[in-house]
Amino acid sequence: MSEKIIIAHLTSNDPVTAGKALRFSKSALSYSSTVILLLSAHGVSVADKTKESFTVPTTQENALDTIRQFLKDGGRVFVGLDDMKSLGISAADIIAGCEQAETGYLFNILLSDQAVIMSW
Repeated sequence: MSEKIIIAHLTSNDPVTAGKALRFSKSALSYSSTVILLLSAHGVSVADKTKESFTVPTTQENALDTIRQFLKDGGRVFVGLDDMKSLGISAADIIAGCEQAETGYLFNILLSDQAVIMSW
């Protein structure tokens, strides 16, 4: 298994785009011990349990359930604090297990030599 940190950066809540990032993140767990789904901009709303979710395209899985399973399987989900604020989403609205992304901590990961970033 790779020592690389795979980061799937999702900025959209469009089901096709978000679904691709969710499927990629799930698959990446087979290749690396550290996989992070980074939700920013409108991507934050994909983890909002108070809103209606969507079925991940090409699967029968609900997006929130996909994120929950990703977390159970060892993935990490970081949610942008400023983006939550700008969308009116509170920490209580986000599904359990997601981490609020602190800027300094996040930059240390993003700028590391081990980080590989895919963006949707």
